Amino acid sequence: MLAALAMAGCSAGLPPDVAKLGHVNRNLRFGLDVPQGWSVRETSGAAALIATGSQASSDGRPSVNVTVTPLADGTTLEEFTQASRRSLERLPGFKLLSEEAASAGARRAWTVTFEESSAGAPVREKQLFVVTGGRGYVLTATALPQGFAAQEANFDVCFRSFRAGW
Repeated sequence: MLAALAMAGCSAGLPPDVAKLGHVNRNLRFGLDVPQGWSVRETSGAAALIATGSQASSDGRPSVNVTVTPLADGTTLEEFTQASRRSLERLPGFKLLSEEAASAGARRAWTVTFEESSAGAPVREKQLFVVTGGRGYVLTATALPQGFAAQEANFDVCFRSFRAGW
């Protein structure tokens, strides 16, 4: 009985679609599910959340992170995405693979998939951009190019469940 009350208290005040998520950051107002077996840690650095999968032999370690940026009043999703995209295009080895409209629950979102080599070796990344409540949220999935396709189901767990700014 006490466990049930404690669990109910954890989701008190959250929208139903957020309350059911596996990881919720109330302070920064985002939540998502994380693949089973992945480790999760919150930080006070640039990435508010870092989730990592297990190390596959030559495929590296897949990861997902969430960054939250304060925005000027009235900044739109399009403005945030364009500014972010300009920064991405300056990365060494940047190569756009795809981009498209998306959603994060009831919120409009945008995704960009690309490769870059700022760390010296190529990596593939997919980013989901959301703007709400004066904040820009970026969910980033990263893996080595040869291992990215094998991790897409894990990445989709995070992307499909991501909610921000309730």
